[in-house]
Amino acid sequence: MKPDTQGLGNDARRLREFAAFSKFSDDELERLVGAAHRSSRSVPWPLIREQTPSDACYILLSGEVGVYVGEDRVAVLGPGEVIGESALRRGKLRSATVTTMGPSEVLRIERDDLGRLLDEIPALREVVESTAAQHQAAAPPPKPKSARSKINASIPVELVESFERAAESAGVNVGDALADALTQWIERRDTR
Repeated sequence: MKPDTQGLGNDARRLREFAAFSKFSDDELERLVGAAHRSSRSVPWPLIREQTPSDACYILLSGEVGVYVGEDRVAVLGPGEVIGESALRRGKLRSATVTTMGPSEVLRIERDDLGRLLDEIPALREVVESTAAQHQAAAPPPKPKSARSKINASIPVELVESFERAAESAGVNVGDALADALTQWIERRDTR
């Protein structure tokens, strides 16, 4: 079967529009596109799943992707981005989940093809190294601290029961009463 040379040429021209691919020759862009598998979807779909083995990287031709570490979205990437190259080159598990956020088109490059292309196309090596530096394993954003903290102390049961009865008879939530009592105790200690 004859390859779709018109489609390859169109995708190569589209890559040329992205700054990351501006140093590529026409031949290099065509070799890159020729080694890739093109996919498009009209709905969101996962490209990469966190903590899975890396087998390919992607170039986003159109659309946007969300990058998630756990449940937290840590980045949004747009057209022209190379995605999933870091874990692929290091041979590690994926550090994030990457999901398209709507209609999108991507080029998927398998591990072996990427290795060959990196040897053949110096500009691709430069793009992948630059992108990998920008996409260092994203750390999840810090979790907000709880408004309440745990107290590691032994308290006689009679004292706890007495406190609960006093809070109930005053019509106050036990948690609120405890927070208020601790706040007052801390303030008294700080003024000494």
